Amino acid sequence: MSWIVFALLSALGNASTSVTFKRSIANSDALVSTAAFRVLSGLMLVAFVTAVGAWHYPTLGYWRTVAAVLPFEVGGLVCMSLALRSGDLSQVAPISGLLPVFVSIAGALYLHEVPTALSAVGIVLVAAGVYCVGLQQARSAFEPLLALGRLASARYAVASAILWSMATIVHKFGVAQVGPLMWATSVALGSGLVIAAALPFTRRAVPVTAVSSGAIAGPSGVRLWRGLIIATAFSFAVQQAALQLALQKAQAGYVIAISSTQTLLATALGLLLLGERGGPARIIGALLVTCGAALVALGG
Repeated sequence: MSWIVFALLSALGNASTSVTFKRSIANSDALVSTAAFRVLSGLMLVAFVTAVGAWHYPTLGYWRTVAAVLPFEVGGLVCMSLALRSGDLSQVAPISGLLPVFVSIAGALYLHEVPTALSAVGIVLVAAGVYCVGLQQARSAFEPLLALGRLASARYAVASAILWSMATIVHKFGVAQVGPLMWATSVALGSGLVIAAALPFTRRAVPVTAVSSGAIAGPSGVRLWRGLIIATAFSFAVQQAALQLALQKAQAGYVIAISSTQTLLATALGLLLLGERGGPARIIGALLVTCGAALVALGG
């Protein structure tokens, strides 16, 4: 199968994860849902890695890298769950497109990776896309950015992108030690277990709107929640596996450029399936972010 198919499957899996995850936390505990889908997806990936024989011996360096990445991964995951819990997917997805920008900045600071001219153009497009997301609330040239700054979902999305950019830097060392599939499995399962273990201690630390407004009621609600968690876990596992298979067949920049369409797909699904408003501005913003992220990836 072509690497393009795998890359597109990764993008679709990522967008599907966002839709079903948002539905699962709409009327339930955000952190419980987060822990549940990550642990379940980790177990699915364990089965996949076992089937393809991609296990490697876990060295001491591997465990140290896992310990180093989990705070950033878990922090980004929690912030993303709070962003989706308090805001629209079609709003959060384009803002999350800031991730490649922050990765480029972190790479320049910590790995001395100098962004190319193509990457610089991509960063400008991402910034323009994020600006467009706030246009439906615009009263002046600066109102979109001010409006986004006032929204909790936007702040959480930006925080998530920053934390995940730091995690991405650590991912490079983890993949080098045990390979991409085992590393993806380690991060998925490890982050889920950390959040699950922390649940008894987070009730007073996490905003009330993120954990207790409108809990799912009745057996039908519980069954719906379970179905959504399974769908979210499966979509995430597919996204991870497809991405790694694509990366084995083609250059990373090309793969990430194609998979960047996840931003546009997630935004469109949020507008079409979830009935969210602000369509034209958010679609234009998502398109700009997608193009910008692709250029950043191609520019290295």
